[in-house]
Amino acid sequence: MSEEYTQLVKRCRKHDERAMRALYEEMAPMAMGVCMRYSRSREEAQDLLQDGFVKVFEKLGTLKDPERVGAWIHQIMVNVCIDSFHRRKELRFIDDTLEEPVTLPLDPFAMDEIVAAIQKLPPHQQAVFNLVEVEGYSCEEAAQRLGQTSSAVRATLCRAKAALRGMLRGNG
Repeated sequence: MSEEYTQLVKRCRKHDERAMRALYEEMAPMAMGVCMRYSRSREEAQDLLQDGFVKVFEKLGTLKDPERVGAWIHQIMVNVCIDSFHRRKELRFIDDTLEEPVTLPLDPFAMDEIVAAIQKLPPHQQAVFNLVEVEGYSCEEAAQRLGQTSSAVRATLCRAKAALRGMLRGNG
């Protein structure tokens, strides 16, 4: 498949509309999954997806390794989602510390229930939860991305997990 991606990216760089459509159709489900985790609704996720693919096709010339186009598109989608929060100024944090990590048991729940619960979180909690728990950023890396302190990110993550736990158990 990596050779196919290399050829597809080369054709996209030449503005081949069929290749661009093929790349979109191949990557849109993964990208939509990212956008759904950061959005409040399907409509908002579709807007983010569209914005993300505009960036993908604008910046395709900067992609160094066409075989990693999926990971590259994933990162663009995360960036578009975080940028959207910044534009709307919906990232608000309370700066306090959290000493003990909290884990959220996800096994008993279907993925659509989890995504729906994540979408119900306040936007700042949603962004932090996604960056740390889904995307794998450390709290320090997430703090840097969001322009916040790591203690604020840890506290927000704790609140997000507690809220999710309540929603998934039917208490929220």
